[in-house]
Amino acid sequence: MCECYSSIVKIPKPYSIPAQALNSNDLTSSSLIEPVDQPQSNPSFPITATLPVYRPMAVTQTGNTVFVTVSIPAESSITLPEQALQIKKVSKDLKITQCRFFNAIPAIVAGKPADTPKLFLGGFVRKDIQYANVTKLSASTVEGQIKDFVVDIPILGVIDLGNHLNVPSVLFDDQQVYQYLKTLPLPCGFAGKDRLMAGDMSEFNVMSNKFMNKLPACELIYSQINEMDDAVDRIPLHGGPFEEGIFTTLQEKMVIVIQVSLTFEPVVDPCHH
Repeated sequence: MCECYSSIVKIPKPYSIPAQALNSNDLTSSSLIEPVDQPQSNPSFPITATLPVYRPMAVTQTGNTVFVTVSIPAESSITLPEQALQIKKVSKDLKITQCRFFNAIPAIVAGKPADTPKLFLGGFVRKDIQYANVTKLSASTVEGQIKDFVVDIPILGVIDLGNHLNVPSVLFDDQQVYQYLKTLPLPCGFAGKDRLMAGDMSEFNVMSNKFMNKLPACELIYSQINEMDDAVDRIPLHGGPFEEGIFTTLQEKMVIVIQVSLTFEPVVDPCHH
């Protein structure tokens, strides 16, 4: 079940001044400013402010392994490179590119509810569409060729895993500061037997603890894709059989069932090893 939707934020492309222009006295020409090449962004992960949250169909745990099953709906509009007479075959493959576990953090204030573990899941569905175009026609016949078109449909969401899992807790780094006592004589105005006893301000002592938390290993176990494709711009095929038509745009709806496993390493108490 989707509880929220994402909003896309566009980032302007940065610019730079070429090195040879920096040695010139004329920096007023707009031709000196060139866009900086950036790595191609991952089409499965647009820059977003919020992500949709899904309630899993099932979450089960066996030992150190958690099995998560979720249903993710998706909708897209696909434009074919040319007018098609008919869709002959559609092959689909699910590609998972992100499976990141976020453990719950204990409540900061006693008595307040704590958050639940989350699973960031993303990737894309690769669709291989085979369609027939039209090369020759008559009042009773249509002749064409079989063409192939591949498109990637991105999916992205966060799965709320609830609060009943028994998984290793997050270990937090900390620092502890300590001091040594320093005794010094006091200046005039104090009794002769009195001494100044305080921490030594000429030194700073600290003990740091760092724990290397490990993420669980994620594996794709099973996927199921149920889809409906509708031609939204179909028009009659002029000059051909009366029931035939051509189109270029498909409106696609998919329900994608995904099962992944999260395997955690056995917990080792660092205080006893």
